[in-house]
Amino acid sequence: MGSLGSIGDIVSMLWRRRWIMGTTILAGAAVSYQVAISQPHSYQASAILQIETPRSLSEGPRAGTGGGIPAGYWLQLVQARLMVRENIQTLIDKFDLFSDTPQMTEAIQVEAVRRAFRIEPITSGQYYGNSDQWPGVLRVTATMSTPELAADMANEMARSVLDLNANTQTERTLETLQFYSREEARIAAQINAVEDEMASFRNEHLDVLPTTVLDNRPDEMRTIDGELNEISGELLETRSAYEELVSRGTLSTIEQRQAREIESRIQVLSTREQQLQDRMTEIRASGRRSVNAEAQMQAFERRLVNLREQQAEMSARRAAAETAQRLNVEQEGEQFILLEQAVQPDYPLSSGRKKIMVFGLAGSMMLALAIAVLLEMLKPVLRSAGQMERGTGLRPVVTIPEIREKRSG
Repeated sequence: MGSLGSIGDIVSMLWRRRWIMGTTILAGAAVSYQVAISQPHSYQASAILQIETPRSLSEGPRAGTGGGIPAGYWLQLVQARLMVRENIQTLIDKFDLFSDTPQMTEAIQVEAVRRAFRIEPITSGQYYGNSDQWPGVLRVTATMSTPELAADMANEMARSVLDLNANTQTERTLETLQFYSREEARIAAQINAVEDEMASFRNEHLDVLPTTVLDNRPDEMRTIDGELNEISGELLETRSAYEELVSRGTLSTIEQRQAREIESRIQVLSTREQQLQDRMTEIRASGRRSVNAEAQMQAFERRLVNLREQQAEMSARRAAAETAQRLNVEQEGEQFILLEQAVQPDYPLSSGRKKIMVFGLAGSMMLALAIAVLLEMLKPVLRSAGQMERGTGLRPVVTIPEIREKRSG
């Protein structure tokens, strides 16, 4: 690079290599032009759908805590179900998309068609990815090689969105109705089981349960308590009389008979007193069992109340699901509406031909410059006094210019 030490040297080099550089630039421009014009045109068409929050998606067991599902999630669900391999392959077969390229595998064809479609909400700059608010308008866009195919594919995909929405609503309403029907039947079975368990418990503990017919224990306890007081007083008098009679010493026959009668009376009263005390103890123990049994019965009642409330709620939701199903069958529920069909575009999309030409021409110029520099490096020649001084360190005293002979006329 010693021969290119100044701008003059560079200009001189460009002038000397002008033919090879020009040839390289022209060849590169020709190749770029051929590549640019070989790029196929692509056309884009869009169909517009109006959407509302479907009732079948905002109600039901999977509606979520906010009363509905996020719009972004629903849109992802729509795209995922539309872009499955079976649907894409049906479109390929219907429109005979790749008849001119039979060497393409099925997987490549499906992926190419997936990239050609775009389903997006018209949000005016608002993002609906995690929002419960629905965008209201949906755009279905298809990018194809011809304007006719782009419009037909966009309209076909829009119709698929409408069909999918209708099928989804039908599936969700049926699923919701079946779910609430099963829940209602399950809760009814639980109520029957609790009632059977409650009846069995009542029969087993009938003697201790407080009922209007059987629960006379307080009155009985008052009666027993009064009788015990009477017996206690009578025993006290009888024992006193017996002790007074015995204290007389030798008793006559009549007195002995009286003493035996008093002893017998004392025995009868003591036996009766013991019986009454045993009955009082039994009643108290029965009262404690009654408290436990009553607590268990109250627990049964609470369970029944809770289950009946759940049953009423499930019945109301099942009725709402039945109404939604009837509306869906009668096509009176919320559905998507095709506002605008896709029409054939007048102009193709930018295919990048200008960029290819610009970058190709720039690359050709850089290649031509590189070839010129490479030739200078392969054949380094000192062509001026400045190059002589830089290359050898010696300053020339005299320089003889190149003298070209004039051709005689």
